[in-house]
Amino acid sequence: MPTELTGNLFKELRGRACRILSKEGWTQSNLGQALGISQVMAGNYLHTLPIQYNEPMESDLQEVAISLAEILKSGEASKWSLKLVVDDQDLTINFPVQDIREKALVKIAEMRKRLETAIPLLSPQVRVNIALASNGAISSSDIAAFPGRLTPVGGKARPLSSPKFGASSHLSDLLLNLRKFNSNVSVIINLRWDSVISELLNDLKIISIKVNREEEDLLVNSLPIETEALVDEGGYGFEPSLYIFGDDQRRVCRIVEDLAKGMEAMA
Repeated sequence: MPTELTGNLFKELRGRACRILSKEGWTQSNLGQALGISQVMAGNYLHTLPIQYNEPMESDLQEVAISLAEILKSGEASKWSLKLVVDDQDLTINFPVQDIREKALVKIAEMRKRLETAIPLLSPQVRVNIALASNGAISSSDIAAFPGRLTPVGGKARPLSSPKFGASSHLSDLLLNLRKFNSNVSVIINLRWDSVISELLNDLKIISIKVNREEEDLLVNSLPIETEALVDEGGYGFEPSLYIFGDDQRRVCRIVEDLAKGMEAMA
């Protein structure tokens, strides 16, 4: 209980502090820098509706949020801590703190930013999405993705909204399928598939396997070691697709970037 409590409490305090500072003219960028989180995460805190607690907890929590906002304005947030007593157990929360799910959202936002110019060169008609699993993911609710996918605008891949858990059933199902064979697989991205991409993939010596399609479902029946890509040849009403996956988002990003560079060179 203490770990869950501290995580939820910090989310609530951050959200309230963000709203207080936003009313004073702080931007999402300012909030992210002060909180030690990404601008996207600051936006999530800013737009999440507050939880209303029974008194006196509601007033106490708001008082603490005001105190946190003042400390953030002073630039001394690293000195901030909160002491609690829960079931006669003393708990201390030091600033800053990020739980596993928050870190996953930061990582996927960073991937999108890194790949924002590469993705439009490789985008299929259905557009691109990225999915990233939190530690021990067992369901789609444990996997973060971008609602509505990523849309190429002005040569950059733009999200319609901030990444969220449970935002992509398609990529989540495929990622969970892969994790049955290798529990370390944590990230996947979909790209377009054609003869040019196939040639580039071979040039990069990326090992791929074909997946079986059963209507809307893609099935992986085995996962040979060193495989880093899945190929869906499509079908009636389904666009051919390439999926790059792995246990390291940096490696996945490098593969996507190398494919994009190859596309640019051939243009």
